[in-house]
Amino acid sequence: MLNDLMLLGIPKELTQLVGVTMAGSRATVRVCNQYTPTFPITSGVRQGDALSSIISDLVLEAIIQKLNNTGHIGTKSTQISAYTDYVAILSRNKNALKDALGNIESAARERGLTINENKTKYMEVTRTVVNGNHLQCREYEFEHVKELSYLGSQLNQMNSTNCEIQEELSAEIDVTIHVER
Repeated sequence: MLNDLMLLGIPKELTQLVGVTMAGSRATVRVCNQYTPTFPITSGVRQGDALSSIISDLVLEAIIQKLNNTGHIGTKSTQISAYTDYVAILSRNKNALKDALGNIESAARERGLTINENKTKYMEVTRTVVNGNHLQCREYEFEHVKELSYLGSQLNQMNSTNCEIQEELSAEIDVTIHVER
């Protein structure tokens, strides 16, 4: 994790300060109003710590930078976009998608991170309706969906904006009705 911070160009002094802050971290878990014995945190970051979300974002950025070469989907087979814990992998074909996903999974695993199989979805964007099967990649199986929400935008397999526009119009009508009452 600290290596990732240095690779991103974060000054050595600041990286060392983060390391000292996190060294010897210990935690306890509350279950039914009872606390477990204290245990050491040996990988990752403390949940709820002020630095946790920032460090997680920076580690994800380092992973993506390492895997994502320059260019865009028009000039290469895969493009990766990430924001906080939302990662979108755009790919021209399933093999390139599986390769990118496998590379992300390997890099994440090296850092003690895992992919949440239940929250990860797979969607094909085509000109025709696809009733796809789940995507098998290594030990994971990802659910095939026809539409999903990414960073507040509704995406669907036909690459149509009609559904999102309808939802926005419905939301505006609801707001108007509430204001008039």
